[in-house]
Amino acid sequence: MIAAMESARAVGADVAPLDFWRREADFDVLHLWGLDLQHSSTVNWARAGSKRTVLSALVNYPGWKSWLRHLASLAAGPARLRRSMLAMIDCVTVVNKAQARYLVGTVGFPAEKVTVVPNLVDDIFFGAEGGAEPGAFGIENYVLCAGNICRRKNQLALVGACRKLGVPLLLVGNVLTGEEDYGRAVAEAIAVGHGFRWIRGLSPGSVELAGAYRGAVVFALPSYLEQQPISALEAAASGKPLVLGDLPYARQEFYACAALADPRSVDAIAKALQKSLDQPAAHCPPPSVIEQCRRKKVGAAYVAIYQQLGQGAV
Repeated sequence: MIAAMESARAVGADVAPLDFWRREADFDVLHLWGLDLQHSSTVNWARAGSKRTVLSALVNYPGWKSWLRHLASLAAGPARLRRSMLAMIDCVTVVNKAQARYLVGTVGFPAEKVTVVPNLVDDIFFGAEGGAEPGAFGIENYVLCAGNICRRKNQLALVGACRKLGVPLLLVGNVLTGEEDYGRAVAEAIAVGHGFRWIRGLSPGSVELAGAYRGAVVFALPSYLEQQPISALEAAASGKPLVLGDLPYARQEFYACAALADPRSVDAIAKALQKSLDQPAAHCPPPSVIEQCRRKKVGAAYVAIYQQLGQGAV
């Protein structure tokens, strides 16, 4: 949310967080984040004040399971209450075309009010220049996985797959709160054998993190559940082949060509890794797609929405 606001400012928009207690605040477009029902009163207030509203949300992916969940929620759940709120929204942004299809086809939101704006990737991750020095992280030619260490992201299975292939692995990330037992299991698995390294967190957007991507031969994140993991976008911007879980989140346009694997199977993850190692170029998303994630392009996409809704107010 903060990155999106800063990206819009960078291309000339007058954007600022709303101070509810500042009565003299003057604006034309209100931008909300998330599908929380707590926004209902704010949307009502904005509507009464003739403000236009944008809502950015992460929604489900289309499929029979998500369709059934939506029907159940309409009958006795938040979707029934959310429908009236959405009816007052002027534009909803989602992060990919698949989520747009869910919003239009399952929820029934008007297609003309839906815009795809992906997550933002810092410019430092684009291109292959300035990569990590060989051995900068104690290993070379490694598989990289960046993100919180937790069951959902499935690093333990990835350790097993890399051990099966005999390839080095670099993990970057802190243990997610509440997942301390899983973190200990990952630490124990890494301690067995050679060629595995775990760096407990690098600053987002840092030169060190960009170097970690550029020194990798493959990026792997065989998660059980994601929306649009920024780490995979950063890897794609760095020109690295992707290995992701064979699930709906991985079939979006920004991860086109990624090698997919059943996250429940160490063997399947190992096969996907081997495919990416053998044919890296075949498993890199097209640069033209990832270019849409650049800071200036994301900012320009939001500004275009504000201008359209505010009739030139931005």
